[in-house]
Amino acid sequence: MDRCESTLALVDFEQVEQDGYSSGYESTHSDSESSTSNQKPQNNKLIPLSYNREPVKIKEKMSYRNTQALSEQLKVISSIPELCDVTFEVGTEKVKIHGVKAILGTRSRMLFNLILKKQKEAEFQRKADKKDKKKRTPVKSDKVTIVVKKYEPEDFRKIIQFIHSGSVDINSSCVAGLLCGASQFDLDDLERACWDFVNRSVKSGTISKIIQSVKRYSHHKTGQRLMEKIFSQTQQSVEL
Repeated sequence: MDRCESTLALVDFEQVEQDGYSSGYESTHSDSESSTSNQKPQNNKLIPLSYNREPVKIKEKMSYRNTQALSEQLKVISSIPELCDVTFEVGTEKVKIHGVKAILGTRSRMLFNLILKKQKEAEFQRKADKKDKKKRTPVKSDKVTIVVKKYEPEDFRKIIQFIHSGSVDINSSCVAGLLCGASQFDLDDLERACWDFVNRSVKSGTISKIIQSVKRYSHHKTGQRLMEKIFSQTQQSVEL
């Protein structure tokens, strides 16, 4: 559980009973004495204790957050094709990685435009097939398929995982792929996190471990920037 933030004003039951509620009677000094004597009790006057007193205000609101559980559950979505409506075919082997259109589109403007483009292409193709009597009209589907050639499947899976859940583990073997994906899909927070990992690697002297990751993304503009940084920091050229 991440945290529980409560703004509920709690008032002790005894305090509410004393301040906010009264039986309508108040005992006097003579009344207390009459309880132990044989004299008859005097008539008591009705005294509204809460009169001219502001009522006790209780804020009936409680804010509760459990973002960690939500993040873990959203990670699972991409592993269940039945819950997804977008399929990415990644790499030369066309590894299928799934996602939810609504989440992808709201988290990345680039992916929103890409999904919208594929939907229009699919609709245009269905209309063309419908006009051609020789072709069998395919069943209409809301699912979108997108081919992704320039990413390693595992790196792209991490990118989609981050888009869905907002969390991802960055290491030397995937940082270049995550950095390129963050730059291409306008994921500013992930891009900053990747550069921070690179800078930490420079300070700790482990920047050379990133070289193999960088080689796989030399065709990306961001990958080339990363190569230049490695060379400037270590004076070590990256042989492709």
